[in-house]
Amino acid sequence: MDKYVTDIYNNIYIDSSVIKERKIINNLKNVIKPNLGKEITNFLGFGSAITESSAFNYSRLNDECKRRFLNDYYSKYGLNFKFGRICIGSNDFSLNSFSYANKKNLQDFSIYRDKNYVIPMLKDILNAKKVSLIASPWSPPIMYKRLPIFRWGIKLSKKYYDSYSNYLVKYLDEYKKIGIDIDYLTMQNEPIARQKWESCVFTSHDQKEFIYKYLIPKLDKTKILLWDHNKDNLFEIVNDLYRENNKIAGTCFHYYTNHCFNELKKIREKYPNMLLINSEMCCGYTPYDEIKWIESAEYYLRDIIGDMNSGINAYLDWNILLDKNGGPTHSKNYVKSASILDGDNYIKSPIYYYLYHISHFIDGNIKIIETSLYPEKLNVVSLMLRNKLIVVIMNDTNKNIEFNLVFRDRYIHDLIKAHSIITYKE
Repeated sequence: MDKYVTDIYNNIYIDSSVIKERKIINNLKNVIKPNLGKEITNFLGFGSAITESSAFNYSRLNDECKRRFLNDYYSKYGLNFKFGRICIGSNDFSLNSFSYANKKNLQDFSIYRDKNYVIPMLKDILNAKKVSLIASPWSPPIMYKRLPIFRWGIKLSKKYYDSYSNYLVKYLDEYKKIGIDIDYLTMQNEPIARQKWESCVFTSHDQKEFIYKYLIPKLDKTKILLWDHNKDNLFEIVNDLYRENNKIAGTCFHYYTNHCFNELKKIREKYPNMLLINSEMCCGYTPYDEIKWIESAEYYLRDIIGDMNSGINAYLDWNILLDKNGGPTHSKNYVKSASILDGDNYIKSPIYYYLYHISHFIDGNIKIIETSLYPEKLNVVSLMLRNKLIVVIMNDTNKNIEFNLVFRDRYIHDLIKAHSIITYKE
């Protein structure tokens, strides 16, 4: 195996590791053992959100930096992203609030606003690599809501269910006309949140009526991902929302209410063929500091590794590129991003390098496999790619930890330093 070690001051480098070519000794301690015959699920890949704010920041990069940015995120030499998430209309990471139409009959519908920043960036990405796109609304147009307000969770009026379904389909059609296919659609970002930015309370009861009666009959190739909010009570929510239909591809969720890994395991067990996607993850804003941001990188990886071991199929970060202030955001909802705009260049933060440890290897038919772990203080995920083993180990404690990585009929004795991450690839 090669050992990949992150040094946040440089890039990922390869260091040799001694493999002990002998039968495993039964009394080994501190054992990490991938169970090669026990698959959890297929894993499809990682991705990020192409918000208007991120696309605006991307437009400020010089041409050489844009090429390097696309390589860093979408090539097999970088994060190797497979997914993108885009917003239908505005959200908190738009330059201001807007929708694509102001007339209820949609005679004035236009995606002109997205042609400023979002569509040019999407076309650059899609020219570099085919990615699967997930589109999510934060708010319906205000003329369809009970009060003409984007914010505070004001609900969609039921008398406009048919009109709003036409609005969503029109969006898909207009993107298709310019050569961009939307693979998946969610009904509402965070449907039980009353946010100070674009939001709309959309209960499970109301969503079921809207999805199955009004929207599904109008969809062509685009499929639906249910929910798109936090993980707590996710199993119960999915059971309530899901009806067997070839237009329902699965469910997606966010991490803002603790890990809730058991919720994911229950869904994976009951619905083995359902796509289970973490569609949003971010950390709150603090000024950039290379060392201090390791804590945020660990925050990411704890959740990613736990989600993967619980049966998810994909994982999407929030904004792909923000400025040094964690924006721009018209709602002043500043957060961190894996890369940061720096003049007409960008900085790759520790979050980027930690994501690299897993996302870089996601290529083709990769399987997540079970891992027996002791000590439990380490965060470990094991993957199988074309019969080759990949093991990611993170130590987010304040102590160095020795361990024995056991695989096939061999083992590696090693030490992982405090607050560091290692990836082994067979």
